[in-house]
Amino acid sequence: MVLKRGRKGELGIEILPLIELALTEPPAGRPAALLRDRHPETIAAISGALRESLDNISRLHGHQTQYAFEAVVVALGAIRLIKTEDAGLYYFDDTQGKLLPPDFRIVLRDGTVLLVEVKAVKPGAETKVKVRADDMAAAQAYARMTHGRLLYAHYWAGPNLWTLVDPSRFDEAGPQRRLTISSAMKGNEMALLGDAQLAGKPPLTISVLFDPAKEEPSIGQDAQEGERLVAISGMQLSNAGEVITEPLEQNLAWFLAQYAGWALEEKPHTDSDGRFVRLDYHLAPDVDEEAVAAYRRQGCAFFGALSSLYTRRFLMATTTESGDITALRQEPSPALMTQLLPDDYWDPKQERVLKLWKFVQAPA
Repeated sequence: MVLKRGRKGELGIEILPLIELALTEPPAGRPAALLRDRHPETIAAISGALRESLDNISRLHGHQTQYAFEAVVVALGAIRLIKTEDAGLYYFDDTQGKLLPPDFRIVLRDGTVLLVEVKAVKPGAETKVKVRADDMAAAQAYARMTHGRLLYAHYWAGPNLWTLVDPSRFDEAGPQRRLTISSAMKGNEMALLGDAQLAGKPPLTISVLFDPAKEEPSIGQDAQEGERLVAISGMQLSNAGEVITEPLEQNLAWFLAQYAGWALEEKPHTDSDGRFVRLDYHLAPDVDEEAVAAYRRQGCAFFGALSSLYTRRFLMATTTESGDITALRQEPSPALMTQLLPDDYWDPKQERVLKLWKFVQAPA
């Protein structure tokens, strides 16, 4: 199964529905002007609305989080369909009360339909997550009418963590429903979308190899004292001291090195003449001595969830190092995680250098 984008939007067509929102109704008794003659008015209205949104950082982060969720689901590759649900007009029979479309419709491989509302949680706000009870009831009513199951996806920006929970995981608090990160983690159903936790043996090492025979002093006006010219002869990846040579494992190791968020330690190696032969970049969890001892006892340390790894990739592509947004969306890489980590990775016939543990969580 291959996930493909259904269609590419065309700006000239996608912008047409905005005309209704941009233009006001003509005063009573006055004939309606032709749309083509209202071009300046339309541009002014759309430009003003765009400026307002670009200046609203919370709105930008909210939409970026929605696109991040979409990208994660597509990259995990365990679904048949994901589609934006809350776009466009809709009409409904209100005899049963208000309806509220969630952000996405997802169809799983077994045909199960999920309707997912996506929320961003800022660092330090983990105890303040709330949804209005009326909004939750309206979203549940929409799910019943469209034969789907409502779930809430939260991106906890502090720990770079996604959770997917049933509305029953929220606590009642008067007119609100509240969710703690603890309850969200206990009830997390991200496994429905193909998510899992990965662990491995630290350190993961990237080595830059040099040819000491070609090393020579740096010369020229800009040369600094002690500065030397070196020749790079190759690159090498290793795990827990063993060199990785198999292409699949190399690609996976490089992905983990970039996006696991492990701490970096640089260590140079020289020969007996003091010439550089290798520069190692050791990656391992940035934890205290007690945690290191625990990792040694259990034999592995966590890289993080597949969803977290891909989210870090998404954010690195759409934000600056200081966190400023450069883009709301990056085109997802369909089923990237299953390509990097196929189901037969743990085939006992394969002798892996990059030994991994995969943990799939079921809600408590």
